[in-house]
Amino acid sequence: MIRSTLAQIRQIARSGDTVRAWRMFDAAGLLQSRDIDALTLKGRLLKDRALRSEGMERSALLREAQRAYLQAANSSRATYPLINAATLAFLNNSADEAADLARKVLALLDSGNHVQETRYWLAATAAEAQLLLGNQAASQAALSQAMAAAPDAWEDHAATLRQFHEILTRQGQSTSILDPLRPPPTLYFSGIIGLPENENEAREKIEAALDQIAPGAAFGALAAGADILIAECAFARGIQLHIVLPTALDVFRLTSVGQFGSHWLDRFDRLIEMADSLEAPDTITSLSHAAIDKGSEIAMGLALRHAEALATQAIALHVGRGSDLFSPAYRLWQARGLPAHNIVLGQSMAPQGGPLMIAANKAVLVSTACASSTMEESANGLHFQTFDDIAMAMLQASLTLKAWPEHGFALEYRTGGTDSHLDEGECLAFLLAPAAPPGSICMPWPQAAAMALHGPGYRFEAAGEVMTCQGDCPVGHYYPPSS
Repeated sequence: MIRSTLAQIRQIARSGDTVRAWRMFDAAGLLQSRDIDALTLKGRLLKDRALRSEGMERSALLREAQRAYLQAANSSRATYPLINAATLAFLNNSADEAADLARKVLALLDSGNHVQETRYWLAATAAEAQLLLGNQAASQAALSQAMAAAPDAWEDHAATLRQFHEILTRQGQSTSILDPLRPPPTLYFSGIIGLPENENEAREKIEAALDQIAPGAAFGALAAGADILIAECAFARGIQLHIVLPTALDVFRLTSVGQFGSHWLDRFDRLIEMADSLEAPDTITSLSHAAIDKGSEIAMGLALRHAEALATQAIALHVGRGSDLFSPAYRLWQARGLPAHNIVLGQSMAPQGGPLMIAANKAVLVSTACASSTMEESANGLHFQTFDDIAMAMLQASLTLKAWPEHGFALEYRTGGTDSHLDEGECLAFLLAPAAPPGSICMPWPQAAAMALHGPGYRFEAAGEVMTCQGDCPVGHYYPPSS
């Protein structure tokens, strides 16, 4: 039973959901366990928490993590906990201790009398030990050997590259030596609807861009035109396809695809069938510029999260006319200094389609208690505040939680009419607020992924589902760091 529990927690930790993984570890009664695998996972979870903390808290968590790894290493001849203990000592200003442990790792590897590991992890462990000892050439050779042993093990590569990045940064060395070893980048794609009947120019430019970027996964919508053409070219190259629509599927199919011709519908349906994942909010039943912007931000956020999980970068690809203005979401991407590849078509048609619904995006923050003098009381006794800027809503909620950690908030990034009326029965923030754990901000998923674009410091971690009168709602939780 303990093995299956550890495997489940480990998978959640590998996806980046550190807080949820730690809570599951605690709830499983594993904090005092002396089982080697439990100690190793405990060390990993403490290390993840430490690397997201600062100052005294970071140092204390690093010490706890090192202690757990050493306890595991002392009970077996396993190299994994020993090399992690060495790296944590180095990151916690104990370079001499780190060097001693690194030499023990290399001696254990040379002896051949150690717990069996894959060829990848044995070579990566040797590379890390050599790096801690300052032997960069030997480290680079061993790391290349590790990558060659398992060229498609992207999650394993990501874990190693993150560890090396921390060490190199601490050593004051350039991390550019890691760039050729990184997994393929993640792509966010977008484009115009008005493609000419002859798609050759657009197709050639898109194919050249995809060959240059060489992404492993792509996130975007599927409007008739450039979106669909990009997705088709990506799928033909074996790139994972993750579709993120701004409205319910049937609404988008009718308004953004069907009205431009039945041939687009056939292509759309094929891509939906072949996609690796699909996000389409059933509650948004009309297309608006606000819904499109929010859908783009969520797709961008999911691309950024995917890239972060694999220790690689996210790149935006946009196909458009030279005369068009970029969308607000795309301008936000550029303002953050994120890489982008823009294709300007020499041939295109004028923008098509009828007028869109008038709507606006708002952030609705709700609590069961009056956490601020600026909050209003609802008819059902909940307290809420509406913001035009979701990052400002997050800032207020996180500052409040630091002062009053017994509170909990629900936050919804909501597309609706431009009037100020909020229907409590329809607004998810009102439905989720009673279930928000103390000290947390609870937000519907994948809406919460948009925070990777709006506020990269606010990382929501997937936390399962909350049952509401609208059905089960996937959510993410954010916990402000301790003071």
